[in-house]
Amino acid sequence: MRTEGLLLRYHRHISAAVIPSSPLLHCNSHPISKLHTLKPPTSRTTTPPLTTCRKRLWTTISASALSQPQPLDLTEDNIRLVLADARAELSQLFDDSVGITGQVELAELDGPFVKISLKGRFWHKRSTVLARLGNYLKQRIPEILEVDIEDEKQLDDSPANF
Repeated sequence: MRTEGLLLRYHRHISAAVIPSSPLLHCNSHPISKLHTLKPPTSRTTTPPLTTCRKRLWTTISASALSQPQPLDLTEDNIRLVLADARAELSQLFDDSVGITGQVELAELDGPFVKISLKGRFWHKRSTVLARLGNYLKQRIPEILEVDIEDEKQLDDSPANF
């Protein structure tokens, strides 16, 4: 009889599940600090969906990424302004600290067609730099139809061209 009582107490102890309490839904709480035993629900309730810190952070990042600057008109001054902005925005293409001395300048504007010139060294291939800058220019100035290089020789990545 004594053994049966011990087994019943042991069985009750094992069958009680441990779940986190509601304060653990906050990101900075420690999971071990607030635990309680599972009790059967007295009424039917619905629990709100859980939100994690990662999801909230992602939402914040997504909202900030959606804000884009106003489109600009197609003028030589605006193209020069956007090229200067691209230097800051696409900093991995123009990193002076590691010897990337590449310079991009407006060579010619002919209606909706823009020609740029590349000088110096770039981190990426020159064709990649041209493609990224073309994409950036078209996003900021939607009137641009095509961004091309002034001279095809400028796309040569050999050291003799630097």
